[in-house]
Amino acid sequence: MGKPITMGSTNVSTPKTSFAADDGQEVLDLGAIFAIIWRGRWVIAACVLIGLIVGIWRAYIAATPLYGTEVQLVLDTRDEKVVDIESVVSSLSATDEVIRTEVHILGGRELAGQVVDRLNLISDPEFNMMLRDPGFNPVQALKDMIKRILGMQVYDTTLTPDPAFVREKVIQTLLANTRVVNIPDTYIFSIWVLSENPFKAADIANAFADTYVENQVAVKLNVTEQATGWLAERVTELRSQLEANERRVADIRAQADVTSPAQLIGLENRLISLRSALAERAAEVAEQQARQAEFTTLQTVEDQRLAARRNGYGAILARADNPQDGWRSVLAQLTRDLREAEAKEQAIRRSMADLEITIATQSDALTEVVQAERDAEASRLLFENFQNRLRETSMQIGLQRADSRVISRAFPPDRPALPNKGQILILSVFLGGFLGTVLVVVLQLSRARLYSAAQIAGLTSVPVIAVLDQFSQKIRPEQASALGPQTRDGEAIRNLRTTLLMARGDVPPQVVVFTSAESGDGKSTLSAAMAHNMAQIGKSVLLVDGDLRRHYLSDPLADGNSKPGLFDVLSGRCDLAEAVLPGVLGQADILPAGSVSGSAADLLSQGGLTELLSVARSHWDIIIFDTPPISVVPDARIIGQHADLLILLAQWNTTRQAVFIDALRALEQGGRSPDGIVLTKVKAAAKPLYGATKRSRDRYYHG
Repeated sequence: MGKPITMGSTNVSTPKTSFAADDGQEVLDLGAIFAIIWRGRWVIAACVLIGLIVGIWRAYIAATPLYGTEVQLVLDTRDEKVVDIESVVSSLSATDEVIRTEVHILGGRELAGQVVDRLNLISDPEFNMMLRDPGFNPVQALKDMIKRILGMQVYDTTLTPDPAFVREKVIQTLLANTRVVNIPDTYIFSIWVLSENPFKAADIANAFADTYVENQVAVKLNVTEQATGWLAERVTELRSQLEANERRVADIRAQADVTSPAQLIGLENRLISLRSALAERAAEVAEQQARQAEFTTLQTVEDQRLAARRNGYGAILARADNPQDGWRSVLAQLTRDLREAEAKEQAIRRSMADLEITIATQSDALTEVVQAERDAEASRLLFENFQNRLRETSMQIGLQRADSRVISRAFPPDRPALPNKGQILILSVFLGGFLGTVLVVVLQLSRARLYSAAQIAGLTSVPVIAVLDQFSQKIRPEQASALGPQTRDGEAIRNLRTTLLMARGDVPPQVVVFTSAESGDGKSTLSAAMAHNMAQIGKSVLLVDGDLRRHYLSDPLADGNSKPGLFDVLSGRCDLAEAVLPGVLGQADILPAGSVSGSAADLLSQGGLTELLSVARSHWDIIIFDTPPISVVPDARIIGQHADLLILLAQWNTTRQAVFIDALRALEQGGRSPDGIVLTKVKAAAKPLYGATKRSRDRYYHG
């Protein structure tokens, strides 16, 4: 980009980076934001006024007065017992969880529904919107029309609605007008109710409290009654079970002729005695069998006599007539003794078997009797326990009380609680101002317009050499002579003229090119005013209409394209002297655009411009070019290559920042960046005040 304008410099500016360095830090410019707000103060004031009007309408006209009243309940945490029995239903504990739960119950749909039914609010038009005359609702009509166009279903509000649906809507309306809060650090609940009628508001609030307290008692009574009924059923069942167990004990005793445990022990002792006798008899039988076996083996009379005497049979042998008969008698007696011993053994065995059966039978029967008696005793104890519990629970039915009580009933208020007119007006003014401020800032930032030299300095290193106020009257190029020395606008042009003449130090510039990023930035008027002003100080000036497409200068000063001009000179149709119109703008000459019949950019690039400027430099002190916007056509970039000074114009609060940056980049890419930037059409009220007001400046210029 070209070097910025510095006093005393004699070099033509050379390309360099046109954009300011970015250090990576974002700085919030509060002054810039305040300036944006200040410029949009009338918009903000209008929004504040609109907000105030809406607030007045809302507070004094549209809003329906609502009366608010309050009823207070307290959670009773005292543990009072009328009788010393355990309660079936325990009281509420005063924990945070319980308090929050009760708040939700008080503001719940179930309790609200009971209040609706209790006061028959379904028949009240205040809460049942369907009882009101709907009239014509333009918003709803528009919605229905859009639904019909889209083929959607439109509900007929004239039909009789479902009663459950109506009741639900009334509950919703009631809850919207009800607020339940817990007073901090207390067990007190506050129920606020709003209504169009003060007496109705008090009735609804008291109905909430009464219904809530009654529900607590009803719930406890219901639970107690359920417990009593269940206990009664259990007592009846246990009584039947006890009677059955007692009958079972009697039946077992009657059927099995059960002995006592002592008698059973006697039978067991007798069995032990029989077992001892059986052992003796078994030993005796074995002895007899061994003796018989021994006697059958004896052969001699002497051995037989000795054996008979040793075993007690000697008398039998002595009574016999001969030893053989006597021995046979001994053997016969031995056989009889063995049979008798065996018979006794068998008798003992039979007695033992019968006794064992008797003992087993009696033991089983006694065990069954003991178990039945235990079951009967357990049933008796359980029956007595449930019977006592039933008696205690029955006594509680008449002793139940609510966990909460009303400490302050609601009374009809004497003045409306809503609307809060002062609050509405303050909020409306604040909201209007806030929305207006947001609107101004958003519009300004969304448009990203150029509004200050500081902003431009943040975008490029090219200096802002002038900030021109918007002219006090609309000035066209042919009216540039109206900017006289006794006007503030004329003084601003002279200040810019001085800056341009001193831009190259001792060597004043000859070719000055004015261009802009967008159209309408005032470059044609500024070019004409600068040409006229330069001529006023004795400079020979040539004003060239370089806008070959719109020829904004040529139309009023040279009858449009009726005379030859720049295009004709560059195309070789005529000489420069033939095309220049002398003294058209005061003492300044003008070279109109001419009769354009081809591509202006191609013609400017063919080299004829260099020759034209060479001739012009030898005849005029100052050649001022008015060129088209850079964002539209490349003409200014081509002409700017031959300029001693290239001035880029930007219109205050109109030139878009993105377009301005693109223009800088386009010039830089063409190898010729601007030497200065002029911010035009700044509103005097929006321009920073440098210590003097607009009136004081006008007085200075006019004496």
